[in-house]
Amino acid sequence: MCMEYEAAGSCSSEVEGIEFGYGTRGVGDKELKEMLLRKYSGYLSSLRKEFLKKRKKGKLPKDARIALMDWWNSHYRWPYPTEEEKLMLSEMTGLDIKQINNWFINQRKRHWKPSSEMRFGVMEGVSGAAHGTILEHM
Repeated sequence: MCMEYEAAGSCSSEVEGIEFGYGTRGVGDKELKEMLLRKYSGYLSSLRKEFLKKRKKGKLPKDARIALMDWWNSHYRWPYPTEEEKLMLSEMTGLDIKQINNWFINQRKRHWKPSSEMRFGVMEGVSGAAHGTILEHM
């Protein structure tokens, strides 16, 4: 809308020679859309290509996925690589640490379920450690 001209009573714009606005002949939505698409379709198509470039890049390279899966399979019981292991995997695969972290987060969410004894062991370790520190201070 062109509010600064609204008070003067003439608010109109021109698109390919057709005026529309307050008090001028109106153009149907469909006709206006077609007109704008004809005029700006090249620009819209280049914008679409630009947005597609910035989208998610997709799957990781096959050799990188294989290396990560090898590590995963040999550490399935506790699939949390150390920082040193992440650096080693990064050098081996050519992936960023962030990509490796995300791959492991997704892999654990989708394919790993800690055993019940592991969950109880972790809980006992936490409560045992807390209990031990309390006793030491008494």
